[in-house]
Order: sequence, then C-alpha cells, then structure tokens
Amino acid sequence: MDAVDELLTITELAIGLAGFSGVVVAFTRREGLRQDDRYYFVALLSSTFSAVLLAFVPVVLHHVGFAGSALWKGSSAVMLIVWVILNATMLVRARRITWNPIGKSFGNAQFGLTLAALSSTIANLVGWPMESGAALYLVGLVLWLASAGMVFALLVLVGAQE
Repeated sequence: MDAVDELLTITELAIGLAGFSGVVVAFTRREGLRQDDRYYFVALLSSTFSAVLLAFVPVVLHHVGFAGSALWKGSSAVMLIVWVILNATMLVRARRITWNPIGKSFGNAQFGLTLAALSSTIANLVGWPMESGAALYLVGLVLWLASAGMVFALLVLVGAQE
C-alpha cells in the first residue's frame, strides 16, 4: 500500500493538535468553559480524532484485502459517512451557541475547507477527474485537518479576546 508515511504524518499532526488544544484550553480558562468554548473544543476534538481514524482506514482496509483503487474508494466512502455524521451532529450543537463575529467568519472559512474536502472525497469515490487513488484521499484528509486547525485558531482567538 502506498501513502503509509503520509497517513502516519497526518495522524501525528492530528494527535498533536488535539493534545495542544487541551493544554491551551486548560490554561486560558480558569473559571470554566462557556457554552461556545465547549462547542469549539468538542468540534476540534471531533475533527482531530476523526482525522486519526480516517488516516487508519486505508491501512485497515488494506489488511482486510482491498487493493488499488478499491482501497481508496472504500476509504473515501468511510470518510464521506464520517463527514455526514460529524457535521450533522455539530450542526445540531451549533444551534445552541451564540456566534460572535470572529466565530462567524471562521465558521465560513471552515465551511469552505470542509466543502473542498468533501469534493475531493466524492471525486475519489466516482473516479473523476482522475482515477481513484491515494492523492485525492490525502487531499481530503489534509483539508479535514486544516479545518480542525481553523477551529483551533478560533478557540485561541476567542479565548484571547476575553
């Protein structure tokens, strides 16, 4: 299977981002987390740990017996399912928080990144504009992780404003 090094690098970045975010939250909030901070923190942890999960999906599918484009199509199918479940859950939670102006602008940028990741995933599923493979899956996964980075930046900026 190709792209193992890239998948492991993405996993390491995601775990590092999740761990560092916990440290930041612990030191910035002495009186407890507000509801919007909890939303951002849960969104960040969900994004980073799902990126870790998605980085291991091709490895698991490879050991099950998938190979070639079927491996990457199957991995993209799992990514699409995780994307739908995660975003549906976060949309339900997002209705309960009050958005500040920074949160709205970051939310729009994050939405653009997740749409780009979704487009890459769907392109890999249908095999267009190029044959299904590791490149499109990795692009989707990197965009997924970039979206988590946006949430981290938002969490830090909102905490720094107070």
